[in-house]
Amino acid sequence: MRAMRTLAMATSLILSGAFTEGVCAQDPAAHPAIQQLVGTYAAAWGSRDPVRIAALHAADTIFDLRVDGEVPAIGREAAQQRFAGILRDNPGYSSTVRKVEFGATFAIIEYTIAMNPPAPFHLGRMRYVPTGEPYSVPAIDVIRFQEGLVSEKVTFLDTDTIRANSRGAAPVGASR
Repeated sequence: MRAMRTLAMATSLILSGAFTEGVCAQDPAAHPAIQQLVGTYAAAWGSRDPVRIAALHAADTIFDLRVDGEVPAIGREAAQQRFAGILRDNPGYSSTVRKVEFGATFAIIEYTIAMNPPAPFHLGRMRYVPTGEPYSVPAIDVIRFQEGLVSEKVTFLDTDTIRANSRGAAPVGASR
């Protein structure tokens, strides 16, 4: 429930206009530089290469995966390690974008992640045991850019969907 509330809160903030300064979803030509950066960044994720993804982040970047127990990755190397872990745990990673809004220095991306992890994995304070069946997870990214690089990426995931599609989920370190 907490993950759904967090995802709902992120969606509410977006829809309420909390991030509307400079948002021009109706005018796709309003922020072409940001659109180009987002396209390059999406291609890097599509390559599934954490080095290529991290290269588009500033040296002092912040990657904040909003999942209970996750600590933000600060710095390009820490972000690269986190990206490598995400791709390792879900080797079939792909995403489908549902909506993008562009601002003068940021983008808000609503998307769905295709999941089919082959082995148990940790996400925040939880260890999930996959069922072996593919599923989709709703997600939202708020990405801020400075000088042509990602300065901050905040990702909201629906961990309730991950839990519902797992054979088991337990706090890390809990005995079974």
